[in-house]
Amino acid sequence: MSDPAPRVSILIPNYNNGKASSHDGQTDLLGDLLQSLHDTLQDDPTPLELIAYDDGSTDDSLDTLRSWSKKTWRNNLPFIKLIEAKHTGVLSIGANRLVRESVGDILVRLDGDTQMLTRHWAALLCQSFDQGHPRLGVVGPKQLRPDGKIHAFGDWLLHPKGYHHIEAGSGRYAVTHAIEVDHVMGCFYCCKRAVYDEVGGYDESILRGQTVDFGLSARLKGWSCFAIPHIEYIHRHGLRGARQTTADTQEGVKQTLDTFRKKWGFDRIAPDLDVVREKYAGTPLLWNARVFGTPPPSAQPLTQNPPALAIEQSEWARYGQDDAFKQSTDLRVVIALQVLSQINQAQPDKSKIDKLRKTAILGCSAGLLTHLLAGQGLSCIGIDTHPGKINLAQQCVTNQTYPADRPQFAHQTDPRRSPLDNGTADVALLFDQIDNHNNPVALLRDAHRVLADQGLLVIVTKRPTQACNPHEAQRCYRASQLLAQLQAVGGWQILSDPRQGDPTHPLIVIARRVALPESTQSKSAQAQTSPEPAHAA
Repeated sequence: MSDPAPRVSILIPNYNNGKASSHDGQTDLLGDLLQSLHDTLQDDPTPLELIAYDDGSTDDSLDTLRSWSKKTWRNNLPFIKLIEAKHTGVLSIGANRLVRESVGDILVRLDGDTQMLTRHWAALLCQSFDQGHPRLGVVGPKQLRPDGKIHAFGDWLLHPKGYHHIEAGSGRYAVTHAIEVDHVMGCFYCCKRAVYDEVGGYDESILRGQTVDFGLSARLKGWSCFAIPHIEYIHRHGLRGARQTTADTQEGVKQTLDTFRKKWGFDRIAPDLDVVREKYAGTPLLWNARVFGTPPPSAQPLTQNPPALAIEQSEWARYGQDDAFKQSTDLRVVIALQVLSQINQAQPDKSKIDKLRKTAILGCSAGLLTHLLAGQGLSCIGIDTHPGKINLAQQCVTNQTYPADRPQFAHQTDPRRSPLDNGTADVALLFDQIDNHNNPVALLRDAHRVLADQGLLVIVTKRPTQACNPHEAQRCYRASQLLAQLQAVGGWQILSDPRQGDPTHPLIVIARRVALPESTQSKSAQAQTSPEPAHAA
């Protein structure tokens, strides 16, 4: 009786994952992966096959693959089939070749620096697909760091915070249920062959992040993607040194991001969600109701005569009644003054000091913070999209006295553009706004527009804590996420590192406005007006 045909095909593209490529010269990344596959699957009941593709490795990892290809295991079959090729540096080429050489209806792509932890994980993976919805197409297990904490439990891509790992830094057992996600990382990427065939394989023009493109294509065709907690593995990429391959260079990363942007119409790291919503309206790409389930502000009617907002229900009353809120508000005043003080020290010319006190508070609510800053001698204008709050702010400052200019307030009727002329502010404050905004990319672009050359952006936002509820924590930025989004949007020179701040204080980022490259300026200007018409990628 012949052995049953493999149901699961385990596919390993390799380039320099040997001991010689590790930081310490002793960690056998690929050898440890192969040993972990042997240990976790030796008595797994699932019919499976292992195939490796070596992309012209120059370290000891090719010898490791050759050695393991001569070993036998289950039913005295070869442990792994090896394909040797010349180096191309394009992961998709090897990944597509691996699929062509395989026969399983479930494809599992593994990076050479992963290590399996869960016994019989192939059977568990089949169970997840078999018991899932018929259009469940992609699955990703729980990815752990070498220290045992979660590195990623799936990813969000089309999200206000842009591309980021879910549950990064949480404890190993922080997640207990499968969740639907935008993407799962390519280092342990599991999909049905039917998905691969329908998508047409990995795009070989994309040097890095092929599974991001592949996963979006699968979603566009109606396949869903889930992260599952009951299969665990360690991703040890941090133990490997830099590799001499084009995909890992700055130029290679830029080429990948540019290719993705041209293909999909939005940035992979920091997507403009208004553009995504318009371009892919009516498609499964907008599956996430938390992000796309309500009409955007531009589609909601603007109330010209809203009900009056009572001062007793506003931050003005709360400031006098809630000590914690007062302390938090005063801290934000101090932050703004410290930033301006540093500018003034660098600009002893009095005329320039006065000019630098033109401060825009984007998202001023009912104007309390604008009032407090004006009380310190700043020339302030507060902007908010809620007309009732602007009306209350104007009423509250009517009888106040100020050492310099009386604060001004303006109602923002366009959700993507504040009513300020280009380059009219020297400081823009985004205090407790970016984590509540439905499209932070548009907010950052508008701040860039209203600031003068070399003007400063000051962002203050809460940190995710254990006290946050799950939805609130999902919107709160980690320091690395906020920095990544600023850098991806472009036009900012980061002046402060929020990773070094007091963990009991909110995240604080100070950035200087710099000119955008000409090509980026045109894209930003187009996005500020209207998104592109809808069509599928």
